[in-house]
Amino acid sequence: MGVINTYFAAVDDAAAAETVDAGPAGIHAPTVDGVDASVQARTLLALLLDVPEDAVPGGRPWTRLVSDPEHEAAWVVALPEAFTAALADSGGERLAAVVGPWSETEEFWGAGDPAQLLPMLRDWRDLAHLARDRGHGLYCWMAL
Repeated sequence: MGVINTYFAAVDDAAAAETVDAGPAGIHAPTVDGVDASVQARTLLALLLDVPEDAVPGGRPWTRLVSDPEHEAAWVVALPEAFTAALADSGGERLAAVVGPWSETEEFWGAGDPAQLLPMLRDWRDLAHLARDRGHGLYCWMAL
C-alpha cells in the first residue's frame, strides 16, 4: 500500500485542512500528484537552492501538519514558503538541471526516471507560481 501525495494551493490552513476527507480535487484546482512532501520535496529544495540538505530553510519538521492528527487515513501538510518561492522562481533550465541529481537521491530507491519526473516538476512549479500569485500557500494532501 502506497501513499498518495496530491499538491494544491489554498488560501489558508483551515481551507486546506477541510480537504482531509475527500482530497483537494475539484475544490482547489489545479492539483498535482507528486512525491513525498516531507523528504523528496526537501531534497528538491536543497538542489534548487544549491545548498546541503541540512541548510534547507524551514527547520524540522519541514512540513507542518494542518489537519486533525487523529485522522486515520489522510492528512494535510503545509509546505514552507521557501519551497513555494524557490519552485515558483525556477525556470525550465533550472528544473532540467536538478531533475537528474534529484532522481538519483536515495528517496527514489534507484527508480527515479528524470524523463518522468521533469513534467511533474514543471506542473509543480506552475502550481507554486499560481499559489504565490494568489497569495495562497502550497499544501499536500497525503492519503493511504
